[in-house]
Amino acid sequence: MTFPKYARAILAAAFVFSVGTAKADLVKLTIPTLPAPSLGAFMGPVIKAQKFDEQNGLDLTFQQKPTATYRTDFAAGTDQLGGSGTLLADAALLRDKGLKVTYLFNVFDFWATVVVPEESSIRAITDLKGKTLTASLPTANFPMFRYLAKLGGLDVNSVQLRNADSSSLVPTAKSKRSDAVQLWEPAYTILTYGNHDFRSIDVMSRWKEKTNENAFPYLGIAAHEAWVDQNKAVIPKLFATYQKAAEFIKSHPKEASALIAKSLKVSAPVIEDLLSSDRLRLNLYWASDNKHAADEVFNAAISEGYLKTKPTDGILYDPRN
Repeated sequence: MTFPKYARAILAAAFVFSVGTAKADLVKLTIPTLPAPSLGAFMGPVIKAQKFDEQNGLDLTFQQKPTATYRTDFAAGTDQLGGSGTLLADAALLRDKGLKVTYLFNVFDFWATVVVPEESSIRAITDLKGKTLTASLPTANFPMFRYLAKLGGLDVNSVQLRNADSSSLVPTAKSKRSDAVQLWEPAYTILTYGNHDFRSIDVMSRWKEKTNENAFPYLGIAAHEAWVDQNKAVIPKLFATYQKAAEFIKSHPKEASALIAKSLKVSAPVIEDLLSSDRLRLNLYWASDNKHAADEVFNAAISEGYLKTKPTDGILYDPRN
């Protein structure tokens, strides 16, 4: 081997060694999420493709789990982190049951609607009285919808409710077997993209009117306090990773849409349409930065019987403590 070839071989080996060493220095975390096309599955493809985790000293593995498995494993502590952590179901409700969990940071604010066929006579939320409404009743989304509907003048007890798994809501709407279907994203965009077959009934405007809040904490990263105590230095890196991904999605919607769509197994134009709308509600902030908005969520959940009492302050993680 000539000297130049020998030198190149040494340099190549050194590069491989340095990359391997750098990889070994990364903190490995597994982030369970609900299955695609849930909001919790949105960020992973962008984070991994752009290596935002590695840029922040992390090596994240995103693991999709069926809804029941995800909830059970997080509640049992089998999973110490929840990448589809809702403020209500995965933090407040579990604390209500005596488990020490906390909401680290928000990624998506709440958004929901009711869809009806274009030819429907239902024009306002109050027109649902006596009609059939299909919804995924056990979800954390539904009690907040009930609350907003009540603010809009509808007693949901006057509606004929039909329960359906969240994966069945879009097919139910398409079949028109129900007068109305309660949806959130990305299901709404998947249903309505490229057609004018449905109309959306507004409920979201009631939140601002009632609370004077723009923020509506809903879904982000939840964790068990035992994990938090052992990973104080890791949490800001995790936040920074998600922050980078959120900035990329907002500044490069077309590229981000392609990455997300491939993972969610929907067409890129559907995701691009969602990203260009105001419905995604991608809004990253530390849980403690919007305490009043979180309090309003808890008050709403209590009024709907979802929570028994308001959670203690420890539910909202504060990186300054």
